[in-house]
Amino acid sequence: MGVLSEELQLTAELTADELSGGEIGGIIGFFAAFVVVFIITCCCCRAGVKVVHQAQVMVVERWGKFHRILKPGIHFINPIFDRPRKIHWKYVNVPIGTHTEAVVTQQTDRVDMREHCIDFGKQNVITKDTVCIEIDALVYYQVTSPIRAVYHIQNLPDAIELLTQTTLRNIIAHLTLDETFSSREQINSMLQERTQEDAGRWGVSIIRVEIQDIMPPSDIKTAMENQIIGERERRSAVLQADGERESQIIRSRGEAAQIVLRAEGEKTARIQLAKGEAEAKLTVANAEASCIKALRDAMEGSRVRATDYLVAMQYLSALPRLVMGSHPTRAILLPQETVDDVSSLLNILPQRG
Repeated sequence: MGVLSEELQLTAELTADELSGGEIGGIIGFFAAFVVVFIITCCCCRAGVKVVHQAQVMVVERWGKFHRILKPGIHFINPIFDRPRKIHWKYVNVPIGTHTEAVVTQQTDRVDMREHCIDFGKQNVITKDTVCIEIDALVYYQVTSPIRAVYHIQNLPDAIELLTQTTLRNIIAHLTLDETFSSREQINSMLQERTQEDAGRWGVSIIRVEIQDIMPPSDIKTAMENQIIGERERRSAVLQADGERESQIIRSRGEAAQIVLRAEGEKTARIQLAKGEAEAKLTVANAEASCIKALRDAMEGSRVRATDYLVAMQYLSALPRLVMGSHPTRAILLPQETVDDVSSLLNILPQRG
């Protein structure tokens, strides 16, 4: 082992002596050039190979002019002549597990073709009746033409936000406070229609616009609450009055029906009573007629008429009442013929008895 190590040390000393200083510098330069070329090659490969994700596109320029659009997938570009166009982009980010919204602004070389939402916060607007209110709105838009979105407008998200804000102020300026609260759907449709006209020139389609919240000042809010309370009290009083009126109408109809039914009942009772009295009188008359007929048959052949007999009988039945009445001294004048007939009748009755 000692002999071997001595031989290796001797060989290394001979090699170092044989190499000159210029040869060592050439070797170091070769390795440095190799490293530089390797780094440049890696940078060129990284700049020339582009991977575009789904729902994204990339605008590529050559010598500062539009060259082509890279769709989702892997693409190879000239790292010297071609450059992706950088654009300004902004979106709302809500971290997982939190409820805090963060607006993220970045410079990117990819155009997102998905639907985006812009919440531009509370905006102070003035209504037609000069009431300052705060409105919170949302705008949903989608890029339909990447070329127009990149070359026709400098800052697309901010432009859409400012366009929506100014259009919203113009619409609210023609509406009163009550119309603003009761016309949200109309405001949404008008806002979408008017913003779409300008956004279409930028290669953007406004999907929908939603009024998220309308907040009046505190004094106006208090006045509106008092108005709502008064309106509810008025409706309650009106409903109560209507209920009382309907109750009175129903009660009067019931009373009228009761009167009609009572009248109908009285009429029916009177008719039945009259019919009963008529039948009773008819029965009495028939009985009297039968009695008179029997009396006439019994007195047939005598000089006394049946009528005179009946009159005499009524006189005899009424005579005690006349004598025992409240005025016994009252004089009753009778015709002489009646007296004679009664006398003859009285003379005949003992003979028959």
